[in-house]
Amino acid sequence: MLNIIILIISSIPLLSLALNQEGMKFCNFPKPSCTEVITQTKYIKEDTDFGMKRIIFNSKKGTCNPNLEVWEDAIIVDNNATISNLILGESPIGTASTITCKGSCTLKNV
Repeated sequence: MLNIIILIISSIPLLSLALNQEGMKFCNFPKPSCTEVITQTKYIKEDTDFGMKRIIFNSKKGTCNPNLEVWEDAIIVDNNATISNLILGESPIGTASTITCKGSCTLKNV
C-alpha cells in the first residue's frame, strides 16, 4: 500500500509538467500581422479574412462592466457571412470587445 502511495505522489510533478506544457501551447497567441484601433463598430457584410490582424476597440470608457445593460459591439457580422483570422486585442480603457452575428455567421480562427 505504501508503495502505491509513493508511486502516486512521485508522479504528480510529471502530470503537473505535462499540463503546464499543454497550457503553454494554448496561451501562445499568434503574432498579429498588424494592429488597428477602432472607435466605432465595424460592420461585416460578406466573408472577410483579416489575415491575423489585431483589432482593439476603444469606444466608451468602462463598458467592460457586467452591470451595464447595453454596450456597443466591436464587430457586427451579417447573416451567412464568415470572418476569419482575427485577433481581438484588449482595450486599455476597459471597452468590451464583442462580436454579434445578425442571424447565422461563422467565426474561424477568431
